[in-house]
Amino acid sequence: MPKLYMLIGVPGSGKSTWYNKYREGNNNPHVLASTDFLIDLVAKLSNKTYDDVFKDTIKSAEKTMYELVSISVKNNADIIWDQTNLNRKTRAKKLIMIPDHYEKIAVFFPVPVDLYDRLKRRGDEQGKNIPIDVVRNMIDNLEYPQHDEGFTSIVTAGET
Repeated sequence: MPKLYMLIGVPGSGKSTWYNKYREGNNNPHVLASTDFLIDLVAKLSNKTYDDVFKDTIKSAEKTMYELVSISVKNNADIIWDQTNLNRKTRAKKLIMIPDHYEKIAVFFPVPVDLYDRLKRRGDEQGKNIPIDVVRNMIDNLEYPQHDEGFTSIVTAGET
């Protein structure tokens, strides 16, 4: 049975770190659905920062990401959806693309105590800056995933 891992959390909560650990410890073929990955790639190829290319690439990154998900579903590939996926409405738009035979696993990332330090470090090191008021709004809109959204299981990152 193919799996969807939908990562849910604000920027800086550990989603991409979780993915990197998953990738290191898992040889199963899978597709990463992530606009950040695509934007980072464009930034590297053009020798610019994430912030430098974001506005010009976000729309094409979203289109490419959705195309990758569609192809993955047609091939019953595992999918890891690494975006914020903060609320039911956002998740519903994505979950509707995933057939019922998929195991749908929500991986929830609580807001870390040191979030603002993480975001500052990420801005300094990667040129990926998010205004504080935007982050606060994201925290205010973060909704814990529920089974009635269609998730087979819900786990909180960091719990065993």
